[in-house]
Amino acid sequence: MKELFKNMGPAGQLAIFLLLIVLGLIAAGIITLVITGTATEKNDTLIYVQGLSQIAMFLLPSLVFAWLFHDKAGSYFQTKVQKWQWASVIVAVAIMITAIPMVDYLTTWNENMHMPESLGKWEEEMRKSQALSQELLNGFLSRPGIGNMIVNLTVLAAIPAVCEEFVFRGVVQKTLVGWFRNPHVAIATTAAVFSLTHFEPFYFVPRFVLGIVLGYIFYHTRTIWASALAHFTNNALIVLLTYGHNAGLFSADPQNIQLPYPAAFAIGSLLVTILLLIFITIIGKKDAQKSKKNKTAQNDTLMASTN
Repeated sequence: MKELFKNMGPAGQLAIFLLLIVLGLIAAGIITLVITGTATEKNDTLIYVQGLSQIAMFLLPSLVFAWLFHDKAGSYFQTKVQKWQWASVIVAVAIMITAIPMVDYLTTWNENMHMPESLGKWEEEMRKSQALSQELLNGFLSRPGIGNMIVNLTVLAAIPAVCEEFVFRGVVQKTLVGWFRNPHVAIATTAAVFSLTHFEPFYFVPRFVLGIVLGYIFYHTRTIWASALAHFTNNALIVLLTYGHNAGLFSADPQNIQLPYPAAFAIGSLLVTILLLIFITIIGKKDAQKSKKNKTAQNDTLMASTN
C-alpha cells in the first residue's frame, strides 16, 4: 500500500496532504467542541484549545505525510542537528531578530492599504475579523503571572512555530522544490500560501516576507529546527516583551513601538537581513560538504568492517 503512495508525483502528494489537513481540521473541531462544551470557564480553556487544534491540524498531518511517503519522519524533516550545523541555527535566530524593523514597517504599510470601494463591505468585515483575533490574542498576552507567561510561550510561540514549520517548510516547500526544480520559486510560492492561510489580508505582505526568510533559512541550513527556532524567536519576543510591559518592567508598549525614521530602520534591517542570509548560504554549503565527507567516512568504515 505504501508503495502506491511513494510512486505518486508532487501533485498527488500535495492532494493527499490537503486531505490530511482537512481531516486534522475536523479533529480540531471535535477537540474544540469537547473541551469548550465541558469547561466551566471557557475563556481559560481557549488557549489550550488553540494549541491542541494546531497540533491536530498541522503537526499530525505532517507526520502522517512523512510516514506515508518517506518512511522516517526524522530524516524527511531533517530533525537531527549535526554539531557543525549549530552555527547556522544561531545565525537563523539572528536573521529573525534583524528582520523585525523591516517586518514592522511592512506591517504598518500593509495595514494602511485599502481595497476598491466596490469591495468596501468585504474590507470592513476582514478588518473586524482581524480586530477580533487581535483582541483575543491581547487577552491571552495580558494575563499576569509567570505561569501564564510560560503557557503563552508554549501555546502562542512554540507550538505555532513547530507546527507551521513542519507544514509549510517541511512538507509544502520540500514538495514544491521537487516539483518546480527551482528552490526560489518553491520558497516564494510556499511563503504566499503561508501568508494566505492566515486569512488576514492586511498582514499578507509582512507574513509573506517572513515566509521567504524562513524558507531560505530552512533550505540552506537543512534542518527544520533552524526555521522553527527562528519562527519561535519572532513569536516569543512578542510574548516576553508584552509580559515585561504589563509587569511594569518598561513603559513602552511592544505592539505600538514607534521607531525614529522607520523607513531608514527598515532599509537597514533589510540590508543586514540579506547579508545574514548570504552568510547562512555560505555556511550551509560548507555544512553540506562536511555532511558529505562524514557520510563518505562512515561508508568507508562500514566497508572496511565487512571486509
